[in-house]
Amino acid sequence: MKLPANLYKVAIVCTLLVGASGCQTAKPTEASMKERAQTVIGKPVSKIDNIRSDSTLTYYTAYTPAGEYNCELPSGAIVAVASMGIMSPPLSCLPKGASPLPVQ
Repeated sequence: MKLPANLYKVAIVCTLLVGASGCQTAKPTEASMKERAQTVIGKPVSKIDNIRSDSTLTYYTAYTPAGEYNCELPSGAIVAVASMGIMSPPLSCLPKGASPLPVQ
């Protein structure tokens, strides 16, 4: 069975679109980082600063009246999947200088 040439073109374009959408990097906005930090910390966040990112996490500092917090938010491909409504990636905020590992 021989398929028409137009069907091949449509199949190639669809494959390229799916491939390109899978490689997207989704970066959270400053407003969403501030809002999520306020929810996790439980105090109003006056500003966020020192935003940096690697391929899977976005790191930033959230400033509140009670002090500074170091926050980590999943980004990149994880957020691309989450943006489809499947899940909401967790945010982690610790007071500045606190260790994420328990002291033994």
